[in-house]
Amino acid sequence: MNQDTVQLDTAQQGAVPADRDTHQRPGAVPADLERAEAGLAVLLEAWQRAIEELGAMLPPAQVRALLVIDAADDLNITGLARTLGTSPSATSRLCDRLVAAGLLARVPAASRREILLQLTESGQRLTAWIGDQRRTALRQVMEAMSPGGRADLARGLSELLLR
Repeated sequence: MNQDTVQLDTAQQGAVPADRDTHQRPGAVPADLERAEAGLAVLLEAWQRAIEELGAMLPPAQVRALLVIDAADDLNITGLARTLGTSPSATSRLCDRLVAAGLLARVPAASRREILLQLTESGQRLTAWIGDQRRTALRQVMEAMSPGGRADLARGLSELLLR
């Protein structure tokens, strides 16, 4: 046994096994990060490809705004701007474009001092279509995985909801 082999054996003894206890929460190790990044790239590619035909008609920022509005109750420009991480003025201009496209309406709130954002019927149909397309793409990706891999993915992603 040469010195290189001894150093390798010593390094491997301290290595974290691939099937370590998942109930513990150790910090992410580089191999985990690399695998997660590669898997996420596959998911994001399928996710984006599912709605790429919208690309010429609706930029990604507008798609994201529609989906945020669809998921929220009683959202105004300030709330949307906060969620999108943009300024209220930029968000207002984005909403102007969505109103002009017939996908969004500005409606007075009960207080009449506040304006809420509401999807039009066309906006609702579009967000439903986007959801259907993305679920179909996700289903196709997951069908290519082993049952254990699907369960692990679902469990890992659901942990993100708890944060």
